[in-house]
Amino acid sequence: MTKALLLILLCAPILGFGQSQGSILSLTFSPTNPTNTDTISVYAELAFTSSNCPLDMKMFSISGNTIVASTHHCVGVLAAICNTIDTFKLAPLATGNYLFNLSLSSGIGGPPCSPGIVPDDNDTITFDVIGSSAGMEEQLLTSKKLLRVVDLFGKEINAKPFTPCLYIYDDGSVERKMVVRP
Repeated sequence: MTKALLLILLCAPILGFGQSQGSILSLTFSPTNPTNTDTISVYAELAFTSSNCPLDMKMFSISGNTIVASTHHCVGVLAAICNTIDTFKLAPLATGNYLFNLSLSSGIGGPPCSPGIVPDDNDTITFDVIGSSAGMEEQLLTSKKLLRVVDLFGKEINAKPFTPCLYIYDDGSVERKMVVRP
């Protein structure tokens, strides 16, 4: 009986008693306002409750405006927090609203490691892809007007060669400039 109890206690971390080994902490994407000419990166911040969490495999497929992704990590048997970030690079997408759906699973050993029978976690994020010409038209329509030129101490000056200046515009933007030619 003592041997059977010891065997159960030794196998418990491996079996996990059906508890998930990993979780998706966050999903983010870049650039913030993607256009139909941008390569979009989706970042999945992941946490695991077991030591070591190397990536075994990740994949995604696109069907219409839905992106279904999965990632599988290998976990160790020691109780320790392991955080990692998986990056999914999406080629330029057509304009529209997209849903990115990620399933996380984990296995023991490897890589390669045992398959994840039940997903550990699932999360989604949505984002819009706009046409690249729309952004350019906005920039052409918004012309900013120079309000004043100041030195680094905030004193209003006329721009002189080899003097660092701050150009303050009516849209709230500020540019640092230094004229190098008289």
